[in-house]
Amino acid sequence: MGRPDRDVRMSLQTLRVLEAFLEQPADELSGADLQKRGRLASGTLYPILLRLESAGWFVSRWEAVDPSVAGRPRRRLYRLTPTGLRRASEVFGSFSRGVLA
Repeated sequence: MGRPDRDVRMSLQTLRVLEAFLEQPADELSGADLQKRGRLASGTLYPILLRLESAGWFVSRWEAVDPSVAGRPRRRLYRLTPTGLRRASEVFGSFSRGVLA
């Protein structure tokens, strides 16, 4: 998918998504989780997730649940990759140095 580990444009909304993942880097989050945490509309959030996944910062998978048993649609779960964790940490670390990467 795309070019792994390429530079990603850092908008305020992208930073909100990354910040949500950095709170618990090993967790998988659904789009709904991210919408709540980052206060983002789905039309803003999903293009960011696709861009970050294409860049190799995230991986995603469909949740293994039967929608009829769960009483809701399956969710797509996103997780930071080691590259994504490193790059996101670098981005936020640049703030303490006074330089935005």
